Amino acid sequence: MGKKRIGVLGCAHILDRALFTPLKSLEHLGVHAIASRTKPKAESYADKHGIPHAFGSYEELLACEEVDFVYIALSNELHAEWAIRALQAGKPVLVEKPICLNTEELRRLMDAQAASGLPVLEGLMVQHHPWQSKIKRMVGENAYGRLLQVRSQISVPFQDPERQNYRSFPERGGGAFYDFGCYWLQFLQAVLGLEPLGCDAESDFAGPGGCDWTFRAALEYADEVRAELVASFELPGISRHTLEFERAVVTVDDFFRASMGTYRITIRIQDKQTGAVEKLAFEPQNYFVNQLAFFSDVLDGTKDNVPIAQSYERMAMHERLLALARAKRPGNPLASG
Repeated sequence: MGKKRIGVLGCAHILDRALFTPLKSLEHLGVHAIASRTKPKAESYADKHGIPHAFGSYEELLACEEVDFVYIALSNELHAEWAIRALQAGKPVLVEKPICLNTEELRRLMDAQAASGLPVLEGLMVQHHPWQSKIKRMVGENAYGRLLQVRSQISVPFQDPERQNYRSFPERGGGAFYDFGCYWLQFLQAVLGLEPLGCDAESDFAGPGGCDWTFRAALEYADEVRAELVASFELPGISRHTLEFERAVVTVDDFFRASMGTYRITIRIQDKQTGAVEKLAFEPQNYFVNQLAFFSDVLDGTKDNVPIAQSYERMAMHERLLALARAKRPGNPLASG
């Protein structure tokens, strides 16, 4: 099969590390066209990255018959509309996270996907790495006894005093939970499922525009297993999952690192009785290389796609937690789900 030609909607900063750099490792994929609502911006990206075609509208790119699939790197509030329009134009879609802003949008996208029969993949790049499967096996096999709790922190310091970034606008999917909560929910979905017995969430929504600059959430599972998240734009930079079992503490630290380039991910296992530490290190990998290779295989029919229903399950839980947090602003009584 020949080289697959990608059409890119949007000129977002993430393209350098999510697409252009990873493609250097994937000879069977290449960017054929890029579109922006400002044609000089598209032309600037095309000149810099050697892209054959630059368009001044998204419609023009979708009408390009030479494009094999579309990569959507637009602002969050535009994801649903342009994913649907790409499918209607006969293009498979890889869309940056979050796939949509709410379940209503996602239902429309799911209808469009079903009507087209074309694959749609939400760009949660961390799921394309074997460390998650390894953790899932540890839990499923009771490798270190019964799982007791899961603690996750995902924080990246971020400031936007002049409100120039989508993260400062609630209506555009701003706030720490929209940015980071999807990674937590995907991890729990893969390891424990997303059918908890109860849930809770809180934030003071003190960020720009009333966004959540720090968000805390918890899911309660059977056997008293509790999964907690701290997502923040205020706390020091951390991306860490810690799983406490009866006999060991298992940590995946700095798990975002493989989104910045080709790096090693290590699982640290500490025996609770002896203190002895075992490290399981994976060969250096790049999440975005893995994600693009996976989607290419899906298009070739050699791998099954991640079901879009998983995105819906995550978005439904996202909405539930966000509603809980908003319902109990400071001064309101504690609510629980």
